[in-house]
Order: sequence, then structure tokens, then C-alpha cells
Amino acid sequence: MKIQPKVDLVIDLQFGSTGKGLIAGYLAEKNDYDVVITANMPNAGHTYINREGRKWMHKVLPSGITSPSLKYVLVGPGAVFDIERLAFEIAQSEDIFNGVEICIHPKASVVQSSHKEAEAAGLSKVSSTMQGSAEASIEKMRRQPGSRILAEHFVDEIFEAGAVVLNDHQWRKILEKADKVLAEGAQGYSLSLNGPFWPYCTSRDCTPNRFLADMAIPHKMLNKVIGTARVHPIRVGNTSDGFSGPIYGDQTELTWEEVGQVPELTTVTQRVRRVFSFSYEQISHAIRDCCPDEIFLNFCNYAPVLAEEVADSIDRIADAAGVGEFAIDPYSGVPSARAPMVRYMGFGPTAADIRERF
Repeated sequence: MKIQPKVDLVIDLQFGSTGKGLIAGYLAEKNDYDVVITANMPNAGHTYINREGRKWMHKVLPSGITSPSLKYVLVGPGAVFDIERLAFEIAQSEDIFNGVEICIHPKASVVQSSHKEAEAAGLSKVSSTMQGSAEASIEKMRRQPGSRILAEHFVDEIFEAGAVVLNDHQWRKILEKADKVLAEGAQGYSLSLNGPFWPYCTSRDCTPNRFLADMAIPHKMLNKVIGTARVHPIRVGNTSDGFSGPIYGDQTELTWEEVGQVPELTTVTQRVRRVFSFSYEQISHAIRDCCPDEIFLNFCNYAPVLAEEVADSIDRIADAAGVGEFAIDPYSGVPSARAPMVRYMGFGPTAADIRERF
């Protein structure tokens, strides 16, 4: 079967918490994806609130489960997940999973209490979320015979949670037969393990190529990359004995009072987020390395005038870099001028607060 571009991939272009869940849910309802996929780890939490006010906060499943054409929900081989959390997320959306198969890749990793305990003892000084993601990944990489870490070792427990563990052949067939796939990355580009801020980073790279690998998606299936950013980037808050990391040279650390907002708490750790001014160095590097076709600029309601200035500047940066999409003439179907890189702007926490920009 010829491989066709059919995968739209959502990734974060900053330090995380930019609204990947919000735009993924919005796009899923708009574009009728039949397959949605992620490779989350428990250090990531994605939130989606639809137009009716229904809220989902996922650490395992993708936010795109709201697609009206949904057939399959996939959790990729690069995922690290807790089975109890998987069961909870399935149960809270039981009403929309009628006829939908929830499938786990056999090489996804199952996090256990020992992984969390090991991180609590060793990663507090870099303000890790300490959810066991790195330790579970390390155990998988050790490849010790008899180690019980992979989803294929927990088939019965996962079935009881409401999902099935596939084999490699079944996984490929679902992707090959899919009409449209929405893939949802996690955390943020600037937290990449091989990025500029090691050791104040996460346990893997947060780039399109890494997420495609972590979801076992062939590169030629990639249709477009939707990057997410926010007007005031954030980092996870510091621990009492640690520091969550430096920032870019053109950024300034702000207080929430200066931003004029109630302090935000991170989804996973519930620490107060550190907040900064927008970095054009950061977004330039992310555009260069991730080559997004479109960008969702979020939290614009914090500073609407500044948000418009940031959006226009991102468009110019993308145009100079030669990335992004061309606008299609609705009459001839021929590409004309380059479309704005910032295609969506978020002015609040729900799908109703997203404005499309053309």
C-alpha cells in the first residue's frame, strides 16, 4: 500500500503548557479525524474544554477523542502510562467511545510506583515533575530479561481498563487504512533532552521527528505540523530544593502580578508556573527545527494588543525562513500568497475562545 500524507501533528514550540489539548480538541471536532494518537508520559497533562463547557484533562489519551468520526484511539510505543489513569480516562468518556477501539502499542511502557519513588529521590534539584517517566524509560532501555515494563506484559490489566494491546501488524494496518490522523505531541520543544537547557529538561526530545517515532508513524504519512505557543511562555515552578531551568537571552522573568493574571498552576505538579516575556529567539529556533505549517498562539486574552504584535512578528519570521503554507485561491484552487503562520489565536480556555486568522 502506498503511504499517503494523512497525519496532522500538534507540537509545543516553547516550554510546554501552551494549549496543545485545546487546539487538538478544536481541530478534532472541526476536521473529523478517524484516528487520534499520542505518546504521552505522566509528566504531561493536556486539557480540552469544548463549546458546551465539558472538560477533559488527559495524561494518557489524546484530546482528539472529541472527533465525531472517531474510530480508533492509539497510544504509541514511546508512551509511558499508568493503567489506573488509563482506566479513569476511558471511564469518564464512556459515552463517546461507543464503537471506538482504544489501542495500546505493545512496546509502550507501564509506569509503576518504584519509578516515581526513584525520581523523587534523584530529580528534585532540577524541578522534575517526578512522575516516573524517565525511570520507566530507563528500565525499558536496560532490556533486562524478565523485566515487566512493556504494555505487552500487562495485556489482561489493560483489557480490564477498557483497552486492547495490539501487535505491530495490527498497528500498521490501522494507520494505513486511516483517512485522517491527528497526532498529539507532549511538553515543549525547548525542554528537549538534546536541546539547549540540559539538565533542566525532560527525558526525550520534543520535536516532530521524535514524536513520529514515538507513535510509530512513518515519516511520509506526515501532512502538516501545527505548532503551539503562548504570548507569555511559562516553565514549571521550582521545587523547594531545586531550579526548573534558565530561559532565552531575550526573555525576562515576570511576576503574575506584572502579567495582570492570577498565578497559573501546572496541571501535573500543581506548582505555580514561572512566567516570562515572549522570546523571538525561542520561536525562531523552534520554527527552524520543527518547521510548523501553522501556529496556534494561545493566552492572547492576557494581552490582546501584544498578542497581535507577536502574531505579526511570527508571520514575518516564518516568511523569512520559508516555512508555512500557501493560501489556496477558493475559485481556482491555485496557491497564491503565503498564508499567515499564526492561523489560530486563543482568547480563553474553551473551544469557543479560538479565533481563526486568515
